Order: sequence, then structure tokens, then C-alpha cells
Amino acid sequence: MNSSSKVKLALATNWMSTISLFILIPVGSFGCLFNIIIFTSKQLKKNSCAFYFLCTSLLELCILCFGGISRLATEHFGSTLISQNRMYCKIRSYLMTAIGTIAVYFVLLAAIDRCMATSIHVRYRAFSQIKIAHRIAIVTIIIGIVISIHSFIFFEPQLGCIPQPGVYALFYSIYLVVCTSILPDSLILMFSLWTFQNIRRARLRNAANQTINILHQQRMQKTESQLVKMMLTLALFSILIDLTKVSCYTYYFMTTNIPKSSYQQTVDVFIFQFGNVFLYLNYSKSFYIYTLASNLFRKVFSEIIQNFYHKLLRLLSKNNIHPITIIQ
Repeated sequence: MNSSSKVKLALATNWMSTISLFILIPVGSFGCLFNIIIFTSKQLKKNSCAFYFLCTSLLELCILCFGGISRLATEHFGSTLISQNRMYCKIRSYLMTAIGTIAVYFVLLAAIDRCMATSIHVRYRAFSQIKIAHRIAIVTIIIGIVISIHSFIFFEPQLGCIPQPGVYALFYSIYLVVCTSILPDSLILMFSLWTFQNIRRARLRNAANQTINILHQQRMQKTESQLVKMMLTLALFSILIDLTKVSCYTYYFMTTNIPKSSYQQTVDVFIFQFGNVFLYLNYSKSFYIYTLASNLFRKVFSEIIQNFYHKLLRLLSKNNIHPITIIQ
């Protein structure tokens, strides 16, 4: 392969990485902030599924602000912390691995919560409570912190702060594929299908028995059903994006120690950066998916914007009513 093709591919890789980070970091960060505001609103703050969405948004914001900005500084502004500071490399790798793992499982918890909330059995619906969600969130965070400790031990700044070549690169690839992709995505899909089945059963039950609990029916048709729609849409996009990201990373880490031509190395860097685009896309999408998928989410967001606008008008009006008098 001639050198011009290599140069063009390297240039395309650089542009892809630069443009994607400059777009996804601010767009995703604003989206996460809006999510946090919405999921802490009075309409949703006591809902267990909304709490899992809130936790996911907080984690996504951390990844975008810490991981995204540090990646941007390293690749496009000449920062050498990742490649030369061993402790920084290890801490960053550990935090990115732990936060990313925990975020994936909070999406799974939201899927489980919707499955329980749509069940016709009271004992299963009792699982969907905010106090239970708080406890499960704490346990999930602790487990995520513990099972990600290997990344702190075995990541090294050589070659740009990646897993040590050899056995650990294989282990880390398996960890990415199994623990952060196949396992949670399969469970998310399973609970999503189960949720669909619960909804179908509830509709059949309603048609056969008109004396069903009216309050529960109304709850299912409003907030709960909207959260189900948000969760299912998020799960679908998360699975598609996650599979692409993990495939790119697995190939890159598994082949790091294999001798390659100069052009093949450039191709591998392109694949790795393509995976990075999907990494940050995955943490930037939720607000926009919720907005497109849910009338409730759009309504709450609109109310928040309107309240802010009215408060701003009152503040400006107050300033006009009490102007500062200057004595000449």
C-alpha cells in the first residue's frame, strides 16, 4: 500500500477523532445536565426507574468531562500525561473502566425495574420502589468499583496507556466483550422482551376484566408506560452502539502485540478511534433519545424551560421596577 493512502487514512482518522470529540463532549454534557434536572424534578424524583436514569446520566457526564476532555487534550493539544505519567494513566484507565461498567449496569437495572413495574403480580411490582433502588444502586457501585480494579493494576502508559500486551490484553478483551457487552446487553434484551410480554398480558387482562384496579391502570398508562418506552428505546440504541464499540476495542487490544506493517498500524489506529467515537456517542445520546421517545419527558423538559423563562422575566421585571438612581 503506497504512502499516500497511509497519509490520507491518518488524516481521516485525525479529523474523525477531532470533530467527534468537539461535537460529542459539549452536546453530550448539556444533554446529561438536562437529564439530571429533569430526573430530579417533582414529577420524576420519586420514581425508581427515573432514579436509575439519573445515576446513568451522572456517570455519563463524568465520562464525557473527564475521559473525553483528557482524550482531546492528549490527541489534539499535545498533553503527555497519559503516555508519560504512569499513575495518571492507571487512575484514568481505572475510572473510565469502573464508571463505564457501572453505567451499563444502571441501564440494566432500569430494564429490570420496568419489567417488575409492569408485572401483574403485586409482589414483583413492589420491587419497583425508590428506597429499594437506592440500596441496589449502592451495591452496584461497590461491585463496579471492585471488579474494575484490574485496570488500575495492568494498564501501562506505553503505546498510549493501553492494557499490557499478552495475557492481560486477552483478559481485558474478554472482560469488555462479556462483562460490559454480551452479559448486560443480553439481560437488557431479555427483560425488555419480558416487559413487552407483561404489557401484552396486562392489556388482555384489562379486556377480560373491567374491574381491574383503576389506579394501577392509570399509573401504567401515564408515567410508567412512558418510562417503559424510554427504557426500551435507550436499550435498543445502547446495544447497537455498544456492540460496535466493543468489536473495535477487542480487535485493537487483541492484535496490539502482533507484528504489522506501517499501513496496518494506521488502519488499527483508525479502528481504535472509530471505537472511541462510539464510546462517547454512547454516553451522549440519552437526553436526545428520551426527548424523541417520550411525551412525558418532553412535557417535563418544556415545563422546566418555561419555569426558568418566567423566573428570568420576573427577575428582569423586578430590576426594572427598582432601578438604580444616580444623583448628579
